[in-house]
Amino acid sequence: MRVIRQSQGTEDSISLQQQREKTRALAENLDADLIDTVDLNNHSGFSLFRKDPGDERLDSHPEVQKMIEGLRAGQWDYLIAHDDTRIARDEFYSVIQYAALEGDCEFQFVSDVPNDRLTFRIQRIVETETKAKEIQKSKAAVEHRREQGYHHGSPPFGLKFDANGEYLVKDMDEWPTVERVFTLREEGLSYRDISDKVEIISKSGVGKIVRKNREMYLKRMDSDHSAVSTAE
Repeated sequence: MRVIRQSQGTEDSISLQQQREKTRALAENLDADLIDTVDLNNHSGFSLFRKDPGDERLDSHPEVQKMIEGLRAGQWDYLIAHDDTRIARDEFYSVIQYAALEGDCEFQFVSDVPNDRLTFRIQRIVETETKAKEIQKSKAAVEHRREQGYHHGSPPFGLKFDANGEYLVKDMDEWPTVERVFTLREEGLSYRDISDKVEIISKSGVGKIVRKNREMYLKRMDSDHSAVSTAE
């Protein structure tokens, strides 16, 4: 069994593709006949030990729950990961480790992981606390942007961040297309027809402009545009 997971954050230098390639190579070196994989992509490595019930958590992921059941049942000889933090970043690691012990499954890692229990425990505590602080700082930064009224997330089509990276302003390369989308919609065209005419925006993209982000666009549009008059 291989476990693939990338941490949430830009500091994670071990890409998913690297993990997939290196863990497969290790599995082949171990002469594994059948290789099952739990590929979590970019997912939190923290569980209920460190996160709130409503948060995205490792222990609530269906594939992880299924994996633990399989470990207890002795379904695999090896549990392979790039390193121990790919399995879990907090105390939930011990839950998975216990399930593996029940099923006589051995952990195998691509990177060196301390065998000394004290060293291993200290390293995990440091890594867990460091990651938790990083997540907290990220949440605080997002909350600060929201409190200041700054936009958070990628700018929608037709808009871009100002020079300070705080507020959204018109992207004059794309803004004319936004205005045309609204004009065509005011003329009664369907999302599909608008997409066909504009060409560079999909049907769903048209929906995001005229419905999902409508107010965001209208408040930046010239007052003489027909869509603004209709909204009023």
